[in-house]
Amino acid sequence: MDVDLTSPAVIEDWYPTYQLLRDEAPIYQIPGTNEFWLTRYDDIMHVLRHQKTFPMGGSKRRSPAAQQVYDKGGWQRMTPLGTNPPEHRDYRNLVDHFLGGPGLAQWQPFIEQTIDELFTTFERDGHVEIISQYAAILPGMVITHMLGLPMSDLPQLRAWSNAWVQPYVRKLTTDDEIWVAEQVVEFYDYLAAAIAEKRANPDDRIISSLAHAQFAGERPLTDQEIITIVDHLFIGGNETTTFAIASGLWLMLREPGIYPQLLDNPNRVPDFVEEVLRLESPTQGLWRSVAEDTEIDGVAIPAGSLVHMRYASGNRDERRFPNPTQVDLDRSNSRQHMAFSLGEHHCPGADLTRLEQVLTHKAVLRRLPNLRFTPDANDFTHLSMTAMRSLRELHLSFDPR
Repeated sequence: MDVDLTSPAVIEDWYPTYQLLRDEAPIYQIPGTNEFWLTRYDDIMHVLRHQKTFPMGGSKRRSPAAQQVYDKGGWQRMTPLGTNPPEHRDYRNLVDHFLGGPGLAQWQPFIEQTIDELFTTFERDGHVEIISQYAAILPGMVITHMLGLPMSDLPQLRAWSNAWVQPYVRKLTTDDEIWVAEQVVEFYDYLAAAIAEKRANPDDRIISSLAHAQFAGERPLTDQEIITIVDHLFIGGNETTTFAIASGLWLMLREPGIYPQLLDNPNRVPDFVEEVLRLESPTQGLWRSVAEDTEIDGVAIPAGSLVHMRYASGNRDERRFPNPTQVDLDRSNSRQHMAFSLGEHHCPGADLTRLEQVLTHKAVLRRLPNLRFTPDANDFTHLSMTAMRSLRELHLSFDPR
């Protein structure tokens, strides 16, 4: 069986290919490589449950020329929040309290205020391109505030964020890789200066907390560690939330009966958000390395291989989710989706993005009456990305306030 996973048609609509692979080759080795794609829910869970056999760290290598840019800048592309146990938990303890429970609740007034201000910029117009005018703006403002960076720097921060995700958007030439590396080094230099400023003038935000933290109660964090934790939080708190908000509004209007249901009962919005995350996972999948010879469902996978856990396929696996292509607000196991991964390495910002999506959709229901797709304005196509999924644009119309 040979499937072209780089085909533009496949990337535009992954789901028929996922179904084919789940049915006929759920552990699919890309021909001529040591890379295996996993598309069934239970097989992905097997990897997540066997951390020692499938440790973090599986990824494609960057070019030597791009690596030289990082080396010259004195920075590494390490991922403290993606390390393996036991140190992973010590890193997560430094940030998790900001992103869940009472720590998350402290940011809600700012998020609500920001949503209100953004809606006032278009709600009288009767139409909006919701990605560029809202969904691409809100998450960046929120995470910038939480980190303690100046809001005036947000345009440059967005530019660095857009550069960071380019390897996931398209295949890069060596010159492209060098440019991305140069942008990331600039971002890291900027964050190093921000860390120095927070050490001198502490506040109650995340960067300041990290600048004064002790790793495992034993030593201060290095600038490199802080920078790459912040890198992880900024990108994770920015791009993927943008994608999820847009997909949610698309599904809200596309799926029969969902918009009226939510208008009648806005308390169902959290259930709707879980179904959006399941059906249109912003992160389609992630890699793990293989530390020892093993097998999954009888398929031999040698040490040194890479496995790609295709979360978006697992989220539509009918073995786990009955009628998986339907938005079902009464689905009892919807929160078992893999949009944020599962287990110890679940996304640290999962509750933050849920909150931003819930507050956004409630504001849409309350403030954009008679919401509909703008006629003849949408083609509903997606950015050509292997690892992520996002609409290019989404034009909406409504009755002006």
